[in-house]
Amino acid sequence: MLHDVVERTERDSWRYKKGERLHPVYPPDARICMSRESRGIKLSDIIGNTEGMLIVSKALREAIERHCQGVDIEYLPFTLYDHRKRVHSQDYCIINPIGSLDCLDEAASEVRYGSEGSVIDLGELVLDRTKVENAPQLFRVKQRPNKYVVGVELAREIYDQDFTNILWSELRFSDGADAPA
Repeated sequence: MLHDVVERTERDSWRYKKGERLHPVYPPDARICMSRESRGIKLSDIIGNTEGMLIVSKALREAIERHCQGVDIEYLPFTLYDHRKRVHSQDYCIINPIGSLDCLDEAASEVRYGSEGSVIDLGELVLDRTKVENAPQLFRVKQRPNKYVVGVELAREIYDQDFTNILWSELRFSDGADAPA
């Protein structure tokens, strides 16, 4: 489990959660250090973190790239240092899908907006099938940009390749029909 963003991007850490471009502030020698509390000896395909970043292994990145050709995504490599400040791995990157997709059935998802127009409450994420008809295989939810949605084709590859440390749940469609098999 990582507790920090890339060094020298702390002031722009909101970008990791919102799908805003990091390239303008991303250092060429990007690095993240593990903490003493979360040393981690064995690395998984997704590294958990407290900052809302999607941190993936080289193999998982390649799978995402295959399924997301032409999709506006930043692939931000970094060096992972252990708690003693020694290089632990250079095989990871942060996946940053740019922007978000209006994909929810707002009534079924119980979206509530505040007076200034921002989302103040959201129940279950319920997809509107017509809004995701041409959706990419990986995208952020407009009303909750820190949430990622993975399409069926990419999900199948992730499952078939047995990538590790992935927590996900199947989203339902508001029309009640099942997702494609």
